[in-house]
Amino acid sequence: MKMFRISVIFILVILILFCTENQSSATVIKIALVTPEGSTWTKTLHKMAEEVRVRTNGEIEFKVYAGGISGDEVDIIRKMLAGRIHAAGFSGVGLGVLLPEIRILEAPLLFKDYGEIDYVKEKLYTEFAAGFARKNYILLGFVEAGFVYFFSSSEISKQDALKNIKMWVWKGDTVAQTFLSTFGIKTYPLHLSDVSAGLETGMIDSFYSPILASVAFQWHTKIKYILDYPMVNSTGGLLMDRKTFDGLSGKNQEILKDAAKKYCAELVRLTRRDNDEARMVLKDSGIKFVLPLKQEINSFQDSAVKTYEKNIPEVYSRELFNRVQDIVKEYRETHKASR
Repeated sequence: MKMFRISVIFILVILILFCTENQSSATVIKIALVTPEGSTWTKTLHKMAEEVRVRTNGEIEFKVYAGGISGDEVDIIRKMLAGRIHAAGFSGVGLGVLLPEIRILEAPLLFKDYGEIDYVKEKLYTEFAAGFARKNYILLGFVEAGFVYFFSSSEISKQDALKNIKMWVWKGDTVAQTFLSTFGIKTYPLHLSDVSAGLETGMIDSFYSPILASVAFQWHTKIKYILDYPMVNSTGGLLMDRKTFDGLSGKNQEILKDAAKKYCAELVRLTRRDNDEARMVLKDSGIKFVLPLKQEINSFQDSAVKTYEKNIPEVYSRELFNRVQDIVKEYRETHKASR
């Protein structure tokens, strides 16, 4: 009986040691986002993290740092380089710091609808993934924030009026600054976390944003008008540093890529739904939707062309720009009947 008890105790000790070893062998991936906790982006990422944990039997766990607690996107990139953050969800601004040519996806007035941007991303995904790989990052999937609009506390239906506003631009986003400058708009670069204070103090009276972001960050409570004309599609992506990815087993790499593909597609779908719902929030808040006149639209298009010329070749090559135009043309030709 005594020997039996000793044997049982021995087995329990072995089991405890085995379980402890399994827990300690889990790879913890620290992932950062600037979007608030509770937002669609963050909720979707938590779902992805749970699926990966279950499918890898606990071998991969995610620790999510949401709401910008890891800093702005440039700060997050620095922390990824230092190994303190292993993955992140980025806007086009952050992606462009690492791979400037990705900003072709945010060329103003180049895409008319979601179908066009989806088609271009599908055609160029492998090329962009290879570009990030050369910089030692793994592109796990594209996401987006939606189409970008002009918001202001003053009336902005005419391009001349745009010259009198003080527009926020994301600090470090030279592409947006170039675009806005072609309108004659005065830009005020601020970190994302400083926009609300800038609107409250009058440092800025306008911003350039997807509709969903204006509601998520509560910026819409400080403006009166939206120019109801989509200027840019705000792209985004999920990146992981290559060292962390290469440290995973082949099986777990495939599980992670599969889950990321699934939830990035889901996030795009939900973001588009949320943008539609956010539009209703703006209307219910009494914000006035202003439609530009035809001559103003022509003026906007002229500004877009000037932007393309300024961004070639510093941001993207003429060859890439022409290729994207050809892909968009191809999409429009094959989808004429549905338009």
